[in-house]
Amino acid sequence: MARDIEADAYLCGRLYAALAELQRLGIGEHHSLGRQETLRKLAKEPSKHLIDHLHKAGKYLVDAGRRGQGSPAATVFRSLPDLLPTGRELPGCLRDAALQERFQAGITAQRAEIAKAV
Repeated sequence: MARDIEADAYLCGRLYAALAELQRLGIGEHHSLGRQETLRKLAKEPSKHLIDHLHKAGKYLVDAGRRGQGSPAATVFRSLPDLLPTGRELPGCLRDAALQERFQAGITAQRAEIAKAV
């Protein structure tokens, strides 16, 4: 069980980074997922905050296309299914320090993947 929640925390970090990049490409630098206070809230309760942005991912993709960022946004968009926990919902609470570290490690890893891909 502990391994599953650690793996899910890592995936949530990766999912956050992908959604933040997709939103940035669609909206610009002043996007809500880029705010530190949003990240702090989201890191503690991912399902509460990420689900809404996951629902808006298609809109971010379309908006990015309108801004001339369609190709990198499509690359990021296609990665989203692989960043969801298989057969489980996103975790509701990641308040433990070790889980926060895994979340941050996921962000770092996904940002590196995005940098390589786009």
